[in-house]
Amino acid sequence: MNGFNNNFRKKRIGWLCSYVPAEIVIAAGLEPVRIQGQVEMVKEADSYMSLNNCPYLKNILDSGLQNKFKNLEGIVFTNSCDGMRRLYDIWTHHVQMPFSHMLEIPKKKDGNAIRYFSEQLHGLKTTLEKVFEVNISDDKLEKAIGLMNEHRKIIIKLFERQKESPPPYKGSELLALCLEEMTRPKDETTEKIKNVLERVEPPKSLKDKSPRILVMGNVIDKLNLFQMVEAVGASVVAFDTCLGLRHYSGAVEEGQDPIESIARRYLLKPSCARVPGFNERIERVEQLIQDYSVDGIIYSTGKFCDYAMFEAPVVERRLQNRQFPFLILENDYIWGDEGRVRTRIEAFVEMIKGDLN
Repeated sequence: MNGFNNNFRKKRIGWLCSYVPAEIVIAAGLEPVRIQGQVEMVKEADSYMSLNNCPYLKNILDSGLQNKFKNLEGIVFTNSCDGMRRLYDIWTHHVQMPFSHMLEIPKKKDGNAIRYFSEQLHGLKTTLEKVFEVNISDDKLEKAIGLMNEHRKIIIKLFERQKESPPPYKGSELLALCLEEMTRPKDETTEKIKNVLERVEPPKSLKDKSPRILVMGNVIDKLNLFQMVEAVGASVVAFDTCLGLRHYSGAVEEGQDPIESIARRYLLKPSCARVPGFNERIERVEQLIQDYSVDGIIYSTGKFCDYAMFEAPVVERRLQNRQFPFLILENDYIWGDEGRVRTRIEAFVEMIKGDLN
């Protein structure tokens, strides 16, 4: 048992960025839920946002305007990009929801940044306490920290097993499990994650000589890409995205000031393209290639994501120096152009197979 009372349906708080600490939401007696777009075609959001906005954010806005998130009590937004800031502005004016909060995330990772982020987290804590009439004690925070550390530890063990040949899990299976962990009550997913970890035999469809693919990028909360890679005889052995390795890496230090420890863990975990530190990220990529015996990388990003599209070509040039296969794929979030993408993936995998033979 984790010490939380689960005899009632918890109110759900949505989040859109992996820098939002689940621990504080859980300590408030609420359920943190990763928000996914709920519409197949954007109808209303184009009237509020420019055409060159991120399709993920536009899908979220359209879903909100169509009342697709009526099971949520609120959302914690972040200043992760200009598009997210504008989404928050529009959301607070045009989407009715009991709770909306903007969490400022610093881009630096030094002591001053950690202190600033701690102050922001105290602000989130105070707001949750006031709106939902709860008391977020240090004891509750410690219990929430322990719960999330356990989840991260198990998920990372699953990724560690992917270093085996053949990998024991399909990439699509691992992504589906991560998405379930982020969108369902934590107590409901703990045992399922442990059961998957205990599985010994890899799926029969995975072969020793299947090309091993690392997926990089930002928001990938649909299985399409991974399933397309698997359909042409390759394996997604790992995905270093904001819903994958980056999200689960690093634990919150227990036994210290809980808010400061949470701030430190979230700021010091592997960063995304919005944060300065390209050299650290490319070193991480090169280490992942080695650790997971990667044969090729697919860099997937939503259209119009400036941060990702500025960084992707630089990563590509670095890897070209060692003639390492690298494919950049833009997507419209719902993968409406799946036929075109499938053709590019098939050609990419065939090229890698040719190099391996």
